[in-house]
Amino acid sequence: MATSLAFLAIVIVCGIVFAPSFLSVANLASVSSGIMAPAIILLVACLAMTGGVADLSLGSVLGLGGVVYATVLQLSESPLAGVAAAAAAGVAVGLFNSVLSVRFHIWPLIATLGMLVAARGLVSVISGGSSVAAYTPELSAALKTAIGPVPVVLVGVVVLAVLVGWIIRYTRWGNHLRAVGGDDVAARRAGIPANRMRMWLFVVVALVAALAGSLQVMRTGASAVNLGEGVELLVYGALLISGYRLAGGGRGSALSGLVCLFALELIRNIFRLRGLPLPLTDVLLGLTLIGAVSLDLVRGRVRRPLIAQPATG
Repeated sequence: MATSLAFLAIVIVCGIVFAPSFLSVANLASVSSGIMAPAIILLVACLAMTGGVADLSLGSVLGLGGVVYATVLQLSESPLAGVAAAAAAGVAVGLFNSVLSVRFHIWPLIATLGMLVAARGLVSVISGGSSVAAYTPELSAALKTAIGPVPVVLVGVVVLAVLVGWIIRYTRWGNHLRAVGGDDVAARRAGIPANRMRMWLFVVVALVAALAGSLQVMRTGASAVNLGEGVELLVYGALLISGYRLAGGGRGSALSGLVCLFALELIRNIFRLRGLPLPLTDVLLGLTLIGAVSLDLVRGRVRRPLIAQPATG
C-alpha cells in the first residue's frame, strides 16, 4: 500500500506543478467519474489475478456489454432487459475464455487476447460503427449522484475493495484462491478444485465487465464505439504496480490497486489539461504497463527460493 500511495503522491505533485486547474472540484469530479467502470472491473480482476487468471479482453467486453445494453433498451424500452442481455453476453464470453484456457490449456493471455479483438469486432457489428443512444433520465441521475467531487458509486466501490481484501485474506475461499494462484498442482493435491475455480473466475470477470459497461451507458446515456478501449491497460497496469503478479498472487490488494488506478487516470488527466495529443497518453500507459510487467518479473526472480548448493570439501 505504501508504494501505491507514494505513486499517487508523486502524480498529484506533478499535476499541481504542470496543470494549474488540476485541483479544481470540476476536474477532480471528472476524473472520479471516469474511473467508475474500470474501478468496478478492478475488484474482480484482483480476485482473478490472485487465482492466477488474467483476462486481457475485459475492456472489449465492457464495450460489448454497453452496446448490447443500449441496443436491447432501444428495442424493448426496458433497462432490466438490457442489463439481462449484457449479463448474458458477459457470461458467454467468460465461458468461451474458460473453455479455451482451462479445458484446452491455451495460455490465458493468448486466449483472451483473441477475445479482445473478437469482442471489439462484435461491438462494431452491433452498433453499425456509430454510438447507440440509451438515455434513461432516472438511472443517469442516480449514477451521477456525488458527495462533493466523488460519485457515490465510487464510494461504494472503495467499500467493496476493503471487503474483497478481507475475503482474500481471512476466508477459506480466499485461502483456496491464493493456493490456486500460487501453485495449482499443489492446490489440486490438497483437494482444491483448481480448474473449477479458474473457470468461474473467467466467467465472473467477463460478467462484471459487461455489467460495468451497461452501468457506464446508463450514466452517460449512449454507448460509444470506443467504449472500454484501453481499460485493460489501466486495470492491469494498476494491479501490477500495486504488487500483483501476472502468474498469480503477489502482495497487492484491491484497495492499493484502486489507488494506482486513480493515479494512472490522473496522469491521463494531466495530459488533457496540458493540451497534449491524446496518442501520447496511450504511449505513456503502454510504457507504464511494460515497466509494471518488468517489475513483476524482477519481483519473481528476487523472491524465487535459492537452490541450496551441495557442500564441498
